[in-house]
Amino acid sequence: DAGKVHRINSDGSIPQDNPFLEQDNANASIYSYGHRNPQGMAKHPKTGDIWTHEHGPKGGDEINIIQKGANYGWPVVSYGVNYSGTSFTDLTEKEGMQAPMWYWVPSIAPSGMTFVTSDIYPEWQGKLLVGSLKFGYVVAVTLDGNKALSQEVLFPGIGRVRDVEQGADGYIYVATDGSGIFKIIPTN
Repeated sequence: DAGKVHRINSDGSIPQDNPFLEQDNANASIYSYGHRNPQGMAKHPKTGDIWTHEHGPKGGDEINIIQKGANYGWPVVSYGVNYSGTSFTDLTEKEGMQAPMWYWVPSIAPSGMTFVTSDIYPEWQGKLLVGSLKFGYVVAVTLDGNKALSQEVLFPGIGRVRDVEQGADGYIYVATDGSGIFKIIPTN
């Protein structure tokens, strides 16, 4: 079941509209496939869509919006290369495969993600925050609907970010390796 996003009901049963429910030799819980290594998942606060990010190999980390029955292309398409630097595909897109809505080259090793809805951070409202294990910062991705427009690096040097979440109190929390959890408090 590697490389799949699965969808189940809260009681453990399988939703009757899952795309591979009636397919022989398929796990009925599969919702999408062709993922390399999903690490973060968040529900869009307005649309209810499920967004994920996943590690590419050497380059090609992605943000994807999960669609029913969609193939996200791994390992046929990628913006990355093998860790040795050799190529495993020349394709970055192919008909019938979902292109990422955002990707990173070089890899940032994404970790944790959250949509900012809190009034505490008016300048970040509506952005997607993604942690970086590799570079030790948080990326704020500016969105226009389901389209990523740009990114801004926040908190460079904070340490290897394991998770970034908006808490029930509206504050953003950043969990790092070895340094603990930081509560982000605006200074203005």
